[in-house]
Amino acid sequence: MLALLLFILVGFLIVGCSSNKEVDNTSSEGNDTTSENSNSSESTDPGTVELIWISQQNDERTQPVIDAFEEANPNIKIKKETYPFRQLFETIEVKLGSKTPDVDIIDVDVPLVANYAVKGYLEPLDNYLDPDIKSKWIDSAVEAGSFQGQLVAPPINTSSQVLYYNKTIFEEKGIAPPPNDIEQRWTWDQVVETAQKLTSDNNGDGQTDVFGFSFEQISRPYQILPLPQGLGADQFDEKGIVTDGYTNSALSVEAGQFYYDLYNTWNVSPKIPVEQAKEYFTTGKIAMFIGGTWNVGDFAEADLDYGFAPHPYFEGGEVVTPTGSWHLGVSKNSTKKEAAAKFVEFFTAGDGAKIWFESANNLPAHVDILNSIEEDPKFAEFPANINVLAAYEAANTAVPRPMTPGYLEWESLVNKAYEDIKNGSDPKDALDTAIQQIDRQLKKYESVVK
Repeated sequence: MLALLLFILVGFLIVGCSSNKEVDNTSSEGNDTTSENSNSSESTDPGTVELIWISQQNDERTQPVIDAFEEANPNIKIKKETYPFRQLFETIEVKLGSKTPDVDIIDVDVPLVANYAVKGYLEPLDNYLDPDIKSKWIDSAVEAGSFQGQLVAPPINTSSQVLYYNKTIFEEKGIAPPPNDIEQRWTWDQVVETAQKLTSDNNGDGQTDVFGFSFEQISRPYQILPLPQGLGADQFDEKGIVTDGYTNSALSVEAGQFYYDLYNTWNVSPKIPVEQAKEYFTTGKIAMFIGGTWNVGDFAEADLDYGFAPHPYFEGGEVVTPTGSWHLGVSKNSTKKEAAAKFVEFFTAGDGAKIWFESANNLPAHVDILNSIEEDPKFAEFPANINVLAAYEAANTAVPRPMTPGYLEWESLVNKAYEDIKNGSDPKDALDTAIQQIDRQLKKYESVVK
């Protein structure tokens, strides 16, 4: 029960996709009741296989995929049970933890792949799918959906981040904005230098009115990880259960120091709750903003004059961008694994992948669909051309979050460490404190990780 409570309490901290527009794939009613697709109340003919899919994906967007699959496979019917985001995780824990055979397919938030795998929730799929199927997805998505060399959760889509900027603020200061050109990608030094010029007290009251830079997901690992990763710092040992010497390594501390300086030395970033970050950008209180591609709709509604550019990197380091989103898994206790795997393959690598992209317009993990974005005229103009940049990053610079069965424990404590760093704590002390707690909590996984 304690583990379940921890799961629920910190579930909202998960990746990129747990606190942004990409997770508007929740129940259309937005309540805690379960909804099912149109097939749920219909009796099935003898010989027809009915698959139970536990999901948080928007029903209207998934229905075209289901319809196409059932048309191609008339002997298989999909019964979709849709849950709000946070309730999804509780439902999976209860149902799959009880080893019920009444669940066949589940949505998998990608940082939880290893956790679900070691708990015995996911069926390895290599023997069920096309032998060449992994070539259909970008490498980062294959890596994120695999555990101990086996594919357990193929990707539905992926995600990426860009550097947004407020055109009005740049024009008022007479400063050239970062170009939307991967060959002229800004370094973090350029971001800081420009942010210092843009940070201002406009009315002379001693309070900063405009900050030069902020992350959208302040202190959250999904966006903060490219700092240590870009410097070459791993966060775990090979087994994913030891963080001492990794999360608090010299390079990780260097990344933490950079984060500290944004808030406490250069004073170019606001010490605000994460929930206020987007509002600060849309109202002109932040000039540059690392955020997801899903923000475009909100920015249009805010009537914001903005541009975007590639994600920054440390000069001399590796270009690293955040990534990861929703994957699909087959329940280990399903009695219909072959049929379930057939649907998973259709959705993630077959015709369903294109139908899903056209329906949901989320960044795909499918290589051919990503490549088609650059050639499609509808993505040529602003702001739709943000998909061209995101597609490049997903295929070339994306690095997944750490593969560990203890991701939730690690994420929660690292998030706290970066919050402390933001608020003035010494980076090394904050990270050392975090790893002491993390490694104690991860010891429970030693017996289940090879």
